[in-house]
Amino acid sequence: MDRKNDIRKEILLQAYAVRPLAVSAQRIHRDAKKAGYDYTLHEVVEELQFVSDNGLLIEVKDPLVTATMYRIHALGVTYYEQHYAA
Repeated sequence: MDRKNDIRKEILLQAYAVRPLAVSAQRIHRDAKKAGYDYTLHEVVEELQFVSDNGLLIEVKDPLVTATMYRIHALGVTYYEQHYAA
């Protein structure tokens, strides 16, 4: 699996783990770094947009939060369970 797919998998993993809550790019980046990955925040933001454009995540607009938040969509849950869950 190439780096972009690894990042997408990590994004879905984290969004799946906290559903139905939303996560930010900064949180995903921080948690990935804690897990030992060397993804940059820029890479995470790019892949978040890609995964969102494919309908696996929903962008959540909250007027009280300045960061863009993402919540996993039902399609994302199904995709994660079919492709990554053991």
